[in-house]
Parts: sequence; C-alpha cells; structure tokens
Amino acid sequence: MPLLTETALPVSREIQTCEISLAGNPDTAEQLKRVEQFCGIADALNQEEKKRALYLYLTGHHPPISVNDAKALALSEKPLTGPELGQVARQQNLEIAAYRATVNDYFADCDNNWEHIIPQETLVMHYSGQNRQAAQFVAKVNGIVAHTALTYFENQRRHQRHTGTRWLIIDKKSRQQALPLPAGAVFHHSLNFYYHGQGEEMRIYNFRGQPLRRVNCGPETSLATIFDHEVARKNYVNTLARLLREQVDVASAIQLNQQCYAADPLWQQERLNGNAPNKSDAVADASFYLAIANGDSVTFIADTSGLDQESLTLIKVTLTPEEKIAAVVARLTATLGRVPLPDEIEAIVASAGIG
Repeated sequence: MPLLTETALPVSREIQTCEISLAGNPDTAEQLKRVEQFCGIADALNQEEKKRALYLYLTGHHPPISVNDAKALALSEKPLTGPELGQVARQQNLEIAAYRATVNDYFADCDNNWEHIIPQETLVMHYSGQNRQAAQFVAKVNGIVAHTALTYFENQRRHQRHTGTRWLIIDKKSRQQALPLPAGAVFHHSLNFYYHGQGEEMRIYNFRGQPLRRVNCGPETSLATIFDHEVARKNYVNTLARLLREQVDVASAIQLNQQCYAADPLWQQERLNGNAPNKSDAVADASFYLAIANGDSVTFIADTSGLDQESLTLIKVTLTPEEKIAAVVARLTATLGRVPLPDEIEAIVASAGIG
C-alpha cells in the first residue's frame, strides 16, 4: 500500500449531515427525493453535458449548437428564404454528425464503466437488517450517493486490470443450498473465507460451503496472488473510510485513490516505456478534471457499525480550492508517473477551469 504524503487539513471546513430514518417502510418517493436534494443530484451533469464538456477539453473546439439555434443565429444576421434556412439546417446536421462521430470514437473503449475518485460503494454500510423495504431503500440511496460523487470515465480493460482478481462469484446456481466444507479447509482470518487444496488447484469457499470462482484474472493466477490483492484492497477500503469518516481528509482520500490507480503494473509499464495515453486514457483524465472542476463536495454515508441500523446519516464535505489542486496533482502524478512540474499543473488548472 503506497504511503500518503502529509496533507494539511483546512482551517475551516463546511460539513453538512442528513439523517434518513429506516423505520417502517422508508422506501418512499419522499425519502428518496430528500436524499437526492441533499446530494444535489439536480446539479450533476448528465451524460450529454459531460460528453460536450469532454469534447471541448479534448479537441479545443466548442460542440456544435442545435439546428434550431443555428437557424435563429443565421436569421439574426440577415433575412433568409426557406431554401436558405434548409441549407443552414443541413449544414448544422453535418456538423452535429461529425461531433457525435468524434465523441463516439473517443468513448468507444470506455464502455460507460464508472470508477469513483472516492469510491462510494466501499464507504457505504451494506444494510443487514431484516427490513426488506429498508434494504431496498439503502440500495437506492447508495446509487444516488455514487451518482453524485466525483466520478470519471474509466477504460473497461484498465479497470479490470486494476481490480485484477475479483473472484467472489458463486459457482452454484442456488445460493440457498448450504454445503459441507471439504475436510482440511483452512480459514483466512483477514478475508473471512475458507480455502482448500484439490490436487494442483486451490479452491475458495464461503461460509455456506459454496465454492467461489475467479473472474477478471487468468487461470494461471495463483491463489496467493488473489489473496494478496484482496488483502491490499481491504486495507485500501479501511484506510479510505478512516480518512473520510474519522479525519474528514478529502485530499488524502483522493490522493490514496490515485496512488492505487497508478500502481497498476500495465499502467506503469506504459509510462516507463514513454507511451502517451491512448484515447480512453485521455477521456479518463479529462473526465477526472471535469469532475474536479464541477464538483463542490464529496458525499458519503457515515459508519453505523455497532448501531441499531434504524437510520442512515449522509455526510457532505465541501471541497476547498486547495483540495481541488491537490486532486489535480494526484491525477497528474498518476498519469505522468512522476511529480508534475508547476507549469504542467497550472496548464491543467487553467484549461479545466479549476479554482
């Protein structure tokens, strides 16, 4: 796990909280609307807005205006006949088609796979109570919180390499069928799973004795490698939760996320070989800076372990200008594979409109 550098906490910090009751049947439109209002979902950029902003950042050209706007602009300059307006519309449609082709080309490899600057899914408490309506409601709250988090587009293949050895998929079709653990199964205290050797292949089992299979990794990946990865990922989650929930240190949380992101061996190999980022990497970088420029806060769900789980507390932490700059530095460090120069930082800050 990479070490964090010292980050000075802001003197003044604006923190807002929102208590959401889980009693009775909380899964109502009123409750969800309250969560959405607190998270500021109405202020979040939609997909089209993000694509237009990324197009401007990646190409340096403003996206084309709509056909109706083009007609109105043309008429404001001089009177036009019907055929002339038709020609304006046809020309504008050509520009819009070229814009969409460029955007689709950039986004072709991204597969709409979201990676969070501060991954909310690792910070929320999975509701384990008996109230089914409450569990469904918490799942929806998680989705709202994640949607309004600082996010950026991530390349699907790189994401799979980064998570690497995610393997917690049940082999059995029925998850209710409990099976006896094989004789000699060993319990992994850190990961809370059992493992057992069968010939040359080791198998992993959950508490119900059901075998798990590996995903996002090759068949040659050893069980030791998988365990090491999962232990590191668990440590990352715990550190991230501590930074936010206990220390409210957003800058270090973002920095940690980017350090782990840049620890991907294939990412490092590309950078060491001097390869420039491909189109998908460029989209990921641009999306990151766009999110930093437009994001004013980080929202997460407070730790409720040990409580009666009758309520959720949402916490919103306002981002300071210093934390936005720290996020830019963290991302640039990951992209370049080195500490960025001041003029490199200033160029990103200016082009993305940060600060």
